[in-house]
Amino acid sequence: MKEIRRISITDEVVGHMKEMITSGQCQTGEKLPTEARLCEMFQVSRTSVREAIRVLQALGYVDLRPGKGAFVARSEERPPDVKSWYDVEDAKFYDFMEVRMAIETLAVRLSVERASSKQVRELAQVQESFDEAVRSQDLVRMIMLDELFHTKIIGFTRNQLLININKQLLESFRIYRGDSFTNKDVYVNAVEPHERILFCFQTKNAVQAVEEMQKHLEITSKDMELIHEKGQKPAVNL
Repeated sequence: MKEIRRISITDEVVGHMKEMITSGQCQTGEKLPTEARLCEMFQVSRTSVREAIRVLQALGYVDLRPGKGAFVARSEERPPDVKSWYDVEDAKFYDFMEVRMAIETLAVRLSVERASSKQVRELAQVQESFDEAVRSQDLVRMIMLDELFHTKIIGFTRNQLLININKQLLESFRIYRGDSFTNKDVYVNAVEPHERILFCFQTKNAVQAVEEMQKHLEITSKDMELIHEKGQKPAVNL
């Protein structure tokens, strides 16, 4: 099987696995290959495979059974193709940021209260990898890991409605994230807010986490507004 391109890795894995299911290569009720085997098949990391499986679960293609693994869901459980809630004319960057502000401040409060110690360690590992990507100026990994940091926080809520809404928002917002991370000031600005949010998870401080997430998104909004609308230098994160 052809190796997957580095950009949009999770989306590529989702596409390949969805094709396996819809083509009948994997039958309804059949257990999917192990994470290790999928990593080998697609030449991607275990993180990318896990995120792809979560996406397919949200879309109704995969049924995750605790202690047993991932199985192909029944076709009647899959949602019909309908117009996305964000598919509106003339949607602006700040429209998406306002929705992110509402969703992610709620999500971080729930996540800090509900996340297990293992999940907090996973978030710390993502942040450590993000720091490394920033230091090496690896654009693709910065975009992927920034998205993963926020996606994990949403996932820790265990609220399927929030998870599904966030997935749809991510697909449309990805173009802004990619454009903004081409500017050094923007991706450097993301490091410290991520560290402060992570510290709130480690200290179980949900109230402070909401404040830190709000500050982070406000800085992001200002930075990206300047980039996309005024072409000026992003604000400095103090």
